[in-house]
Amino acid sequence: MSAESWHSLYIPTGERQAQDVACALEDALLACGYQRYDPFPGGSGLAIGWVARVRHFVAPARQGWTRVLGQPDRQALPLLAATLGSPLLHAWLEGETGGVTVWSAEGADDSGAALERWRRPDCPAEALARALNGPLEAAGAPPEPGLPLPAEVQALARSVDPEQARRLTDRLTRTLLGKLGGSDPAIRAGAMALLPAGPAWGSAAGRRLQAVMACLCVPQDWRLPDERDLLAAYQVARARQHRPGGLRLPGDDEALARVPDALDYLPVYAGRR
Repeated sequence: MSAESWHSLYIPTGERQAQDVACALEDALLACGYQRYDPFPGGSGLAIGWVARVRHFVAPARQGWTRVLGQPDRQALPLLAATLGSPLLHAWLEGETGGVTVWSAEGADDSGAALERWRRPDCPAEALARALNGPLEAAGAPPEPGLPLPAEVQALARSVDPEQARRLTDRLTRTLLGKLGGSDPAIRAGAMALLPAGPAWGSAAGRRLQAVMACLCVPQDWRLPDERDLLAAYQVARARQHRPGGLRLPGDDEALARVPDALDYLPVYAGRR
């Protein structure tokens, strides 16, 4: 996954647990020729010599939905839907493009009619149609009347929170520089310049995706946690679980504080030669 891309699956699982989704996902990947591996401390090691890899985390079920973080192999999605006996939503943002696609055992459908099944009861059909194909409000403008957006979602939909982005960049920089033992301001500025930007939530595609998701009956905090925050926290949590008295690096405590329940997420990493 590139730093500019963002992918998540949303599966209406009802009472089904995250472990069921993780097992179904693994079965779908195995059927596509993948082999599972665990690159985290205490795991099976890195995938070496594989031409394709997928990296997922399955979130704990919430409000009748289970989120799967990470860019999927689309070939596996019909198999996953068939195994679970349920369609799933694939939301994605790649640079200046994005969208929401409904996947079933028969394949993909990104039409408004396919999404209508998942429209929130308090979101008019016209609002979903406008979010999909209508004119977009300018970044930073007040939300368009008629869209049933809570205040906190309206704020999120306008653009990326600059302070959140700054804190993430600063944490990554401190961790990298701490490992190198450097704190010189010039080195710090150069390191920050090399860090990749995140997904373009403030772009036209990002704003449209947020407007569409606000019309669907997924949890309102559908973007949380951020995949990079989760990965950083999970690596620290696994390292401490594997070696409780091991080395503590700068930034580790901050990473855990961002996603304190990181170990509740199930990694499904797989590679294919």
